[in-house]
Amino acid sequence: MAIHKLALNDFEDTDYTLFAIHSDLECYRIAQTINQCLNTRLKRTKMDLELTSDYPLSFPLFEWNNTALRSTWNLIQNRCNIEVTSPGQGLFSERPEQNTTTYTLLNEYASVDYFLKISGEYPSNDLINKTLNQVPFIHMTYSIDVKALKSKDYLILN
Repeated sequence: MAIHKLALNDFEDTDYTLFAIHSDLECYRIAQTINQCLNTRLKRTKMDLELTSDYPLSFPLFEWNNTALRSTWNLIQNRCNIEVTSPGQGLFSERPEQNTTTYTLLNEYASVDYFLKISGEYPSNDLINKTLNQVPFIHMTYSIDVKALKSKDYLILN
């Protein structure tokens, strides 16, 4: 009788490439810039990427399915600002205070503003990096090693 073993790493799905984008622009402007530079058609999805920790978090998500190359492109904002109410202190103890707290999708890349996730066939990494780094509104773009990510479960979008 044969013994069958399942290795847990057989179920890992890292069949995508991830790019980090540093920019001060709003998410819709970054999507428009990527559409113009890389000839894509990123559109805002009806549902944002929603996570629940201490508060419900919502990260804007853009998507484009390229049927010709059988690929899916996703643009995800890395930061989410939440307005938190806390009790007042001192003389203003009866009045609650409103504070804004920033949460990040991937904590190990807290300085990154956006992630561009590409699943399937696409042009080379060098071409995407070179094209996006030439845009004046984008400060820096680089590839991220997906296998080294600690919180890659947050990037499962489908």
